[in-house]
Amino acid sequence: MSERRCAKCDVCLPIRDVTLDEMAEFEDRQSTNTPLPAPADISPEPIRRAGFFLSLIPEILVNAVLPVVAYTILTSRGWSPVAALSTSAAFPVIATLVSIARTRSLDGLALISLILIVIGLLGSLVSGSPRFHLVKESVMTGVFGIACAVSLALPRPLAFFFGRQFATAGDPARVQIWNSYWVYPQFRRVQYTITAVWAVVLLLDAGVRVVLTLVLPVGSMVWLSPVIFYSGLFALLMWMFSYIARSRARASAAGVATLGAA
Repeated sequence: MSERRCAKCDVCLPIRDVTLDEMAEFEDRQSTNTPLPAPADISPEPIRRAGFFLSLIPEILVNAVLPVVAYTILTSRGWSPVAALSTSAAFPVIATLVSIARTRSLDGLALISLILIVIGLLGSLVSGSPRFHLVKESVMTGVFGIACAVSLALPRPLAFFFGRQFATAGDPARVQIWNSYWVYPQFRRVQYTITAVWAVVLLLDAGVRVVLTLVLPVGSMVWLSPVIFYSGLFALLMWMFSYIARSRARASAAGVATLGAA
């Protein structure tokens, strides 16, 4: 117990010392129940639509355009479909390995992608059927769709974590602010809605492409599969950005300006 003298009345007032436990409890209560006020220079940035779509160009080039071109050239020179598909898989494998080396980290999606590529190659080589290789792309999409669906039952859905990565770029201060937005019901509803729509669309995409892979000629599915996937992805992203914009407008009208970062 200490004392402080009041400047106005010249009276000593007793001041109780605050313990470390009480300080920790107060900070935890603040961080979980009250969104943090964010200076403009560290607020999470809204995800820019143009920049996001431009970032997809290298992925489309490596995972769709180059493999299709390689398959077409190799089969025209007498290669078997299995050999052509196995060789064209080098492009996404090399791109994944380069990404791992550049970031010096192995994230879950990269690991799953590599595993499925290897499984597809082995399945095609052992069975002699190139359809194993084509199906693995749909399996990857289906796995992610299932993950989105399962996350809806968890405390925070996948959209919350992907949105945080894009909006904060991993900056600790921005991450802390993004986490504090969870107290808003509007923010939580946006994250759950996006995750649910992604789950439905990805699972439908995976199912359609698996069926088509089993019934259509291999040569047709080599180019049709990525066209279906990226067309669906483009439509899904367009809906998502439009939905986020509408949600931001409603939140701003309701006086919840921080939802603009979603």
